Amino acid sequence: MQVQTFGDGPRFSPVTSSDHAGQLWIVTILALVYSTLVSTARAYVKYKMFGIDDILIAFATILQLAQCIAIFVGLGTGGLGKFNSITTPAQWATSSKSTLAAIILGFLTMCLSKCSLLALVLRIIGRKTGKSRPICIAMMVVSALWGVGSCVAYLSNCRADTLLTPDNITQCPGQETRWAVITAIDIFTEVAAWLLMVELTWKVNMSAARKLQVIMAFSFRLPLAVLAGLHLFYFHRYPSAAEPQFAVIDSLLFQQAMISWSLISATVPNLKNFLKSFSLGMGFPLAYDDTMTGSGGAYAMRSFANSRFKGTAVGAGNTGVVSTTISARRRSEAGLPAQPSQHGWPAEGVLSGQATEGQPYATSSREHVDEDASSRTGSQDMIISKEIAWKITYEDRS
Repeated sequence: MQVQTFGDGPRFSPVTSSDHAGQLWIVTILALVYSTLVSTARAYVKYKMFGIDDILIAFATILQLAQCIAIFVGLGTGGLGKFNSITTPAQWATSSKSTLAAIILGFLTMCLSKCSLLALVLRIIGRKTGKSRPICIAMMVVSALWGVGSCVAYLSNCRADTLLTPDNITQCPGQETRWAVITAIDIFTEVAAWLLMVELTWKVNMSAARKLQVIMAFSFRLPLAVLAGLHLFYFHRYPSAAEPQFAVIDSLLFQQAMISWSLISATVPNLKNFLKSFSLGMGFPLAYDDTMTGSGGAYAMRSFANSRFKGTAVGAGNTGVVSTTISARRRSEAGLPAQPSQHGWPAEGVLSGQATEGQPYATSSREHVDEDASSRTGSQDMIISKEIAWKITYEDRS
């Protein structure tokens, strides 16, 4: 078959009435680029704060890359996307094997993506008592079983080299039924995870606007249910088609969209705006990460000349740097003049983090941090913050 030319030269994969491989090339490459960029951004904003959810999403990203490579093999050396009538049986076998490998790797990628999101919810719940934690763990188990079970169900009683041949119905029977069950469980787990997050968020004592913001962050998973339904609809067309290599393209396009969106939507709740909005404040020693630092609401404490401090922490936790509410007994209450610090900053301005007239540099300690560190720290705000109250008194050394 001659390569079609357009304009000044040949095209890499021209789309014709008998060849739609170019469409799959484009969608697969874009899906890989988008998800990789989002995963890279996630790694940047959570640098040195990685948890089990980040490890799972990293493995999912690697599996997506392997899945894309399988698709590229089918497109490059096989006949994937082309009519069976214009390709050879050897190409049928190659495209069949590569497509089956891509489907299995797709199952595992979406499985790890589900588990990553549920692991994030589990970190949010922390040590909170109640039914939410065991339910979340049970859903992680169900999601893991779904991923493994989908692979086993699709591989059983199916010859890998006949998946996209004209006699695939006899060699791989019941493909529509398998996909229907897999899709139903997939949609159920996605909706159940979203409902769990809604139930958890609605119990938190915070404004309705912040509740909706958190819910919206996790609502990015819901379009996966629509994509799964569309994938199932187009998948039903290919087994009985006269040109299965060509007919399977539509379902593979939606498969790439599902995998990419699964990775992207699992990262959205980790972004700064959504993390800042979620603060439980219910008295539980909860935090996004027990070793997390870098809260944007913290202010540096300075030493004061000729003063001795006695500090008492109320409800101290182990969550690292957190926002603090400070009540200080000022020297004026004892009839003494205000004592400036060695840096010339009034005590009230430093403790409260508020600038006084003539002291614009006391507005925030972040202005002394370089721009790169500031942007990274701002992206690491805790998803759950705990407020600690301090009572500070001081005595004149003289």
